Amino acid sequence: MKNKISQIIYDLRTQPVIGWVTIIGTALSIFLIMIVVMMQQVSVLSYAPETKRDRMLYGMYLHLEGDGEHTGSSSMSYTLAKKLYGDLDGIEEISYHSDWLTPVDAKGTTGKPYTVDMHKTDDGFWRVYDFELLEGRFYDAAEVETNRNLAVITEKTARRLFGDDNVVGLHFMLDHNDFEVIGVVADVSKFATMAYGEVFAPINQNGWDEYFGDISAAMLVKPGVDFDYIRNQVKGRYAALDGELAADNRQTVYHESPYDQETVASGVGGSNMTPDPDSSRYTRYVIYIILLIVPAINLSSMLHSRMRRRINEIGIRRAFGCTRKRIIQEILSESFIITLIGGVIGLVSAVIFAMLYGGLYSDFGSASVRPSLSMLIRPQTFVFALGACFILNIISAAVPAWQASRLNPVEAINTK
Repeated sequence: MKNKISQIIYDLRTQPVIGWVTIIGTALSIFLIMIVVMMQQVSVLSYAPETKRDRMLYGMYLHLEGDGEHTGSSSMSYTLAKKLYGDLDGIEEISYHSDWLTPVDAKGTTGKPYTVDMHKTDDGFWRVYDFELLEGRFYDAAEVETNRNLAVITEKTARRLFGDDNVVGLHFMLDHNDFEVIGVVADVSKFATMAYGEVFAPINQNGWDEYFGDISAAMLVKPGVDFDYIRNQVKGRYAALDGELAADNRQTVYHESPYDQETVASGVGGSNMTPDPDSSRYTRYVIYIILLIVPAINLSSMLHSRMRRRINEIGIRRAFGCTRKRIIQEILSESFIITLIGGVIGLVSAVIFAMLYGGLYSDFGSASVRPSLSMLIRPQTFVFALGACFILNIISAAVPAWQASRLNPVEAINTK
């Protein structure tokens, strides 16, 4: 082992470009794969306020076809959302909230207007998601039903509008309407796509018509309940709705709602499409392969160049009795050590990047909602990436190693 490390150090001194490019190429592959996996993990791992993502299902959109009026696809009305998703067996809590954020102008006592993301929700929203209440309270069912102008705002929004965190009971203008602050919650990450908002207010339960509106349903499934059991119930309700629509020559198009967190994170695609999370998964695999193969192609040419420069050395060793098998073993073991060094550099770089680059997590606000490194840096990801790099490096090194071992010692010594 000592001799192999000495050989690597010697190569780095005599062939610095080739040696360091080999190490950095491996490190870059590991680094990029770790970062891509981290970005994907942020969208599916559980953290406040979406602390139960593994038990969440989301009812989204309605698609109607036929020759009657009001066909098409969009978000649901409050009435229809309750008809399709309310009182399902196996659901612990459910929330009906707006399907999209509304950018609105807000102005508090600081006098400076800001554009904030408003999220309209019902009272169940606070039971489905785990918000950290810093001050005040959440609005209740009666206040939602009467559509009172009450607001729960984030800590950052409170400071921007009032210059202080102690703002319960204060009023501010929201889209030219007077709202009272009744609660302050910890800042929410933009990666918490279903729970994110800067200002939360009671939702208007009146839709555009009986079927279409701006509502999604967020359901917290009871522990141990299979998601397909919930979907089968919803599918039955779609069939019942088709019976009601038949008189108007309309029917629903079922797109396998409700969706789990992975499907939502992969992108539902649209209100008239059936999501395909497998396609997104395959795309990620292709990206991983590209991140491994492209550096491997470069490393292959580098290894060939490295072997050509060592032909004299190999010829001398063969002349002194070194066997072909030993030459192949030593070249491959050197490749393994270089891969390991590059892998460690890549892992350390990924950890440092994750610790220092806040943009990786978008706007995570307070540290309490930030995913920990132990959640993002998974040992199996590193082992897989390192193993793949090693296999590719071995394949790249095997051909020049075999060619070098078969050189005639006299010809190898005389080669320039």
